[in-house]
Amino acid sequence: MKTLIISSSPHIHSAIHTSRLMTHVIIALLPASITGLVLFGWFRVLPIMVVAMGSAMLSEWILQKLFHIQNSLNDASALLTGLLLALTLSPMTPWWIVAIGAFIAILSKQVFGGLGQNIFNPALIGRAFIVISWPIQNSQWIKPLTGQELITTATPLQVWSMQGMQVVIDQFGGSVSSLYRNLFLGLHGGCIGEVFIPTLLFGLIYLLLTKVISWRIPLSYMFTVALLSLILKVDPIASLLSGGLLFGAFFMATDYVTSPLLPRNQVIFGVSIGLINVLIRVFTPMPEGVTFAILIMNMLVPLMDRSIRNPVGWVPAKKVKA
Repeated sequence: MKTLIISSSPHIHSAIHTSRLMTHVIIALLPASITGLVLFGWFRVLPIMVVAMGSAMLSEWILQKLFHIQNSLNDASALLTGLLLALTLSPMTPWWIVAIGAFIAILSKQVFGGLGQNIFNPALIGRAFIVISWPIQNSQWIKPLTGQELITTATPLQVWSMQGMQVVIDQFGGSVSSLYRNLFLGLHGGCIGEVFIPTLLFGLIYLLLTKVISWRIPLSYMFTVALLSLILKVDPIASLLSGGLLFGAFFMATDYVTSPLLPRNQVIFGVSIGLINVLIRVFTPMPEGVTFAILIMNMLVPLMDRSIRNPVGWVPAKKVKA
């Protein structure tokens, strides 16, 4: 007797596995991670990374046991979530806050049923929770390359928001070109993995060449920010190089689970994130806006994906002449 096997979609098999995709992203993040260790001191940054990744993996194991979800530690998604969270935090963030943030990040994934079912980017949920719960502890910044010496400083976006662009330019050599150079090379306060732009560009190129992500979301996101900045008479280059915009565009907004499937929806997704990001930066007291811009659009992704009316592989029936 022949056996009829019935299974849920998708029915298309691929050699690309979840663990392989996660590994590619981790490799793309390694240069930014190493740069963060060098710029802000390994003795500050390494504990944050270890606690974030360790807490994420432990939380995933515990929560999957409690929720009776199949163990998925081998796919490296929890490890990646912890690393992403660590790279978006201040190098002065206390370890216990990092551990709680990593737990919340994994919880936000498991309550929806685990990897592939979550609506929001887990690492951004963890970061948003930390920013809202402990705004002071996660807004203390240090000057890069100061060794054992602790020199606190403000980020360019904070100074820009409170005192204007001219003050930022004066702090970085008195010229716009000097400002661009310092922003590009990460010679300013900021989050661990977001300040040194060359490593972020390396990560983007690597992900594009390995076809882990497409160009649509990052490019539409950055183009929208640059265009709106010009319209609102804000320096577009400084807008792109400041804060975690490029990190968010390359590594957060492109998350497979929380971004749209259709190419046209990906462009709409990127444009919308850029619009919200600029509005937050220009018209609210919040100097940054990447985290909340992406999370807001994450909520709308299920609605955007509802525009997919035909299943994968569907072929319209041919009309038969009477």
